[in-house]
Amino acid sequence: MAGIWGGIWGGSGDKSNKAVYSLEHLQHLHNRLQHIKDADESQRETLVEVIRQITEALIWGEQNNHDHNFFDFFCEKKILAHFVAVLGRPLVQKTVKVQLLQTLSMLVQNIRRDTSLYYLFSNNYVNQLISTQFDWNDEEILSYYISFLKSLAMRLTGETVKFFFNDTHHQFPLYVEGVRFFSHRDVMVRAAVRTLTLKVYGVKDENMRRFVLERSSHTYFVHVACYLRELWTRIDTAARLAVGNGPEQNS
Repeated sequence: MAGIWGGIWGGSGDKSNKAVYSLEHLQHLHNRLQHIKDADESQRETLVEVIRQITEALIWGEQNNHDHNFFDFFCEKKILAHFVAVLGRPLVQKTVKVQLLQTLSMLVQNIRRDTSLYYLFSNNYVNQLISTQFDWNDEEILSYYISFLKSLAMRLTGETVKFFFNDTHHQFPLYVEGVRFFSHRDVMVRAAVRTLTLKVYGVKDENMRRFVLERSSHTYFVHVACYLRELWTRIDTAARLAVGNGPEQNS
């Protein structure tokens, strides 16, 4: 990820960047992307590099002089759909999946135009990605996946929630998939899930809130209550021991 930010910010005043971050170069990258077989091990590094450069160009277009032609091209060529399709393929290498999760997180965080953000969230591409089942035993994949969910949650509003919550079919993958990891052993994963849930609870949408209550009243909320009870018990025991009383003694 540092490589992307270094490329964008490290030389933003350099004239050579005008050639690198140009619509013509983005078109060239798209052409290369179309000709790369994502399951081909020999082309893995090339694919990762092309995705990274596309990400750089898109974010540069958002951050410098608000050049919207970059993102318009991204939409026109349906590159997002291609990214999501690649992520869902079981034979795609881990490094490619990590780069794509990084890319999508950074796009969500850095898109400024509402129309661009709405495009990212539309056509159910993001929900399709959220529902993709990765190898959850791979801590690196899980870390980037949770980071992606958190970045989405940070953009939740009364307007954008409609892209994630389907009241007709009672589906809300951003919330449902996120809370699965609330008790994960990694503290950063747990913290990200807490952030996600708090952002969801803060959205003023009655139908969505009703779904969350119905979905979580017998599952997630019960687990949270049990977790808090255990945490308070440990704190109480530690406090008693700190003042020299046994855990069984009354204060």
